[in-house]
Amino acid sequence: MHTKLLLLAAAGIASAFGASAQRDGRYFEEDVVTVFVNEDSADPSHVEKSFKSNAPSKAKDNGLPRFAIVGKDHEFYLGIGAQFLGEAVYDFGDNMPSTLDFIPSSITRSTPGNGGSLGFGWQTSSIYMNIVAMPHSDNKIGLFMKADFDNNGNFTCSHFYGRYRGLTVGYTSTLFNDGAAEPVTIDDQGPNGYPDLTVFTAYWLQNFTQNFSGAIGIDAPTASFTTDSYNAVVNQRIPAIPLYLQYAWEAGKSHVRLSGLVRPMQYRNLVAEKNSTLVGLGVQLSGMATIAGPLSFQYNAAYGRGIGTYIQDDNGLGLDATYTGNAGELSMVKTLGLTGGLSLNLSSKVSANLTYSHVTNWLGAGGTVDGDTYRYGDYVAANVIYNINRFVSAGIEYDYGHRKSFDGIGLHTNRLQCQFAVTF
Repeated sequence: MHTKLLLLAAAGIASAFGASAQRDGRYFEEDVVTVFVNEDSADPSHVEKSFKSNAPSKAKDNGLPRFAIVGKDHEFYLGIGAQFLGEAVYDFGDNMPSTLDFIPSSITRSTPGNGGSLGFGWQTSSIYMNIVAMPHSDNKIGLFMKADFDNNGNFTCSHFYGRYRGLTVGYTSTLFNDGAAEPVTIDDQGPNGYPDLTVFTAYWLQNFTQNFSGAIGIDAPTASFTTDSYNAVVNQRIPAIPLYLQYAWEAGKSHVRLSGLVRPMQYRNLVAEKNSTLVGLGVQLSGMATIAGPLSFQYNAAYGRGIGTYIQDDNGLGLDATYTGNAGELSMVKTLGLTGGLSLNLSSKVSANLTYSHVTNWLGAGGTVDGDTYRYGDYVAANVIYNINRFVSAGIEYDYGHRKSFDGIGLHTNRLQCQFAVTF
């Protein structure tokens, strides 16, 4: 196959004024494609648009490679990219276990002499591949793969999915996550009250009009319960159903989305010696919009019963449902997650972002947990990011986290972190 080489040149996260106001939720705002071949007729803007539509929408999931190969007759685009993220982190206050993720629910009390710590990280670096076949056809096919490093320096898959027409199937973020509306943070996890879960999923996206769209899907079943000796977790067998309706304007750069989640979960009642099913329900309002000039706003509010696994700070804490005073029964936890963010382009090279997020958990009827179980928490992040050139960026961020457990004990910590990013 005859191939052509394209270079996707990025303007960075701080593109000119209008670009920030119309941010598409990416950590780096690539805007220009330059073709470096003799008499090549490939349309650089179409190559870029095809890659963007095939990449994840979440701010930190950079998926638009600078380099691409264009096949014969422009029927195949192959982009290969990589991103190095080097970070220096200084914590002060109570203990934050992870250098990579700032998670208020994981704060523990610091021991004498350990009120501060210095750490370094590179494990959020990644490589990815973005492939689009028949990009000019209604039968366009997409494949996206991305791998990050884990805490031990081993590759782990963060995305691997295929797309055909409106269908997406594979391992990626749940449809209940509005990735484009998530505020930009250097912290790898991001807002503690924001819904996000990486699962095997399948969903169908339908554009009803130029501005109005919707989607419905299924997520692989998962559950996280707090159990006692009278009940037990069993294999999950019914998928969750996420769905949304969305209205977009400014050529899709601003939108408002109403999402829902239906989530059946099974457990074993050891007293009655039978399985029981709980049905979690969640609703979410999210979006992003221009306020004025270079200033934009991102927001989210999610509420429901049995949705703890879908909220970033609650994931894995047994807060989908807890045991009760009635032996053998579980009761679903009610959860509220709120997030707001502001993004401002100070110049063509410098942007600033401010984020606040909150999550609260309420026990269901008769629900019981240990006293140190996470009840609510707050998250604040403020950063400035400087785009040195189209490949290199640097940023500094302050993070604050607070948690309170059901026994009333509160802990808090602070983090200063610097990041050096190289993206190809």
